[in-house]
Amino acid sequence: HFGISVSTTEVMFDSGLLREDVSRRVLIRDEYHQRATKGNKTDLKWELAEKYAVSTSTVEKILCKSG
Repeated sequence: HFGISVSTTEVMFDSGLLREDVSRRVLIRDEYHQRATKGNKTDLKWELAEKYAVSTSTVEKILCKSG
């Protein structure tokens, strides 16, 4: 995680201070960690991929890099 709250990320993106890819990574990581349970991780990756218009492989890479 970048240490930036979701609300701050949204404000910074809207102000042009963050690129879209950085904002998307923060939002995907945050939503995944808030919603993930043992039984729904695969489905959640698919949902996030669809919601943020990226592949499931991209979601997995984002999550792996977040540790």
